[in-house]
Amino acid sequence: MAARLRHRPQNEEEDASKLKLGTEFNNAGCLLISEVKYLLENRDKDAPNTAVYNKTLEYVRTFTKFSTTDSASAVRETLRREPALTQFETAQIANLCPATAEEAKSVIPSLVKIDDYKLQSLLDEIQTMRKFQA
Repeated sequence: MAARLRHRPQNEEEDASKLKLGTEFNNAGCLLISEVKYLLENRDKDAPNTAVYNKTLEYVRTFTKFSTTDSASAVRETLRREPALTQFETAQIANLCPATAEEAKSVIPSLVKIDDYKLQSLLDEIQTMRKFQA
């Protein structure tokens, strides 16, 4: 008896550079790595002692850019001021912390829709918050 593989129906090709992430992501929220770190470290119940949980916690501790919930919230609020940004782009900018508009657009191609000057202003503000976080 041959095993049947379940395939996702592919109506259109996924392409992150065009924000085509797949239908399951159309209405999904995006968290910053710093927010995931906070959620994992402040669980109401005992944290599971599994390899996946421990690796995830190690990952978020390594790659978090903002050490406090206040600084992560401030970054999210700063990026919300730009109405053209999607949740995905907001999370990517906050997680990667690119220094220049050119760098941001090279790692997040969908940002081409935003003027370089406006994007650079947001990035500079985020870099300042990162330097002076409590």
